Amino acid sequence: MRPRPKKSILKRIEILGRKGLMKLFGLMQPKRTFSELPPDAPRRKILLMRQDKLGDMAVTLPYFRALKKVLPDSEIAILASRRNKILLKYEPDFRQIIYDKRPHKFLLSLWQVFRFHPDVVVDLQLKESATSTIYVLASRAKWRIRAVRPVKLPFNVWVPIGDDWHIRREMETLIGTVAPLDVNSVPQEIKLSEREQAFAIKFFSTLQVPKNRLVGLNISAGKPERTLSVPEYSSICYGVLRRGFVPVILYAPQDKARARQIVSYPHTRGAVLAPETPDVLCAIALVRELFALITPDTSMVHFASAMGVPVLALYTANDWNCNRWLPWGVPYRFCQSKDHDTMEGISIDEVLAKFDELVAEISR
Repeated sequence: MRPRPKKSILKRIEILGRKGLMKLFGLMQPKRTFSELPPDAPRRKILLMRQDKLGDMAVTLPYFRALKKVLPDSEIAILASRRNKILLKYEPDFRQIIYDKRPHKFLLSLWQVFRFHPDVVVDLQLKESATSTIYVLASRAKWRIRAVRPVKLPFNVWVPIGDDWHIRREMETLIGTVAPLDVNSVPQEIKLSEREQAFAIKFFSTLQVPKNRLVGLNISAGKPERTLSVPEYSSICYGVLRRGFVPVILYAPQDKARARQIVSYPHTRGAVLAPETPDVLCAIALVRELFALITPDTSMVHFASAMGVPVLALYTANDWNCNRWLPWGVPYRFCQSKDHDTMEGISIDEVLAKFDELVAEISR
């Protein structure tokens, strides 16, 4: 089990600075606020702010498409991070503004937001963000929407959001404030090109294994404390093999050595090491070809959900986080560890029992 990383001194100073900014922004909250966007509010230009993680973007993309469908003549811009902008690569209907921490790039993105000058801006951040608020102020938007939280900020439309809601429900509620949405009428998947599809097809064609026997085992997560140890992953791998499936080990580049170690044990012979992917779209193309995916709490949960692949997800004992980020739109099961912050104490027997349940549901 990997130890939880400690915050550096510079990171602590940054956090204190952001807290100070948030108090300053609280003084700018308008006296008159609304719980919904007025029907006569202009919607010619809309800025949707989602500038953080890959999983967030994967979950939210269908709602962006649904908004564009109901407001086809509106110009919609998406504020994305350098990391997650790749999920917008084949989304020509949206203007992209890229958030970047590098000072000159950050100032450029602020200028782009200023020039765009939307009628409506929607902050989709789960927590109050000093960076997002700076963008909101730079946008000069008349209508500024975000979820109700116990912090004052310069927004004038505050949308009630439940504390235990799934992220999909929160996104639908926030973006649905701009216009009624029918998310089921638009594609849910992340768009891929022939390049990414060919990458996956080339790999799986070498295995000569039917798709209904291929089970992905992702060993990487955005937070190292959410990953399992090599022996734990190898035990899951062994259990999958004994059930007649072929485990395909998926990993981030920095975890390639751990992935090789997992498939090197005698009892995991038959497991397959996935190829190192040139980008996240190629990783998603691999996931799309699987029968099911076993993964810790990370963006892979939402990539698989978007591509229609059943998921067995592994979470910490943090119930709030688990409930919020469960798989969606596909058959799924989940297991939790015994620790609030790490995967310490997760039961491999329970994981394999949940896998059996998931296989039975898919078979039905």
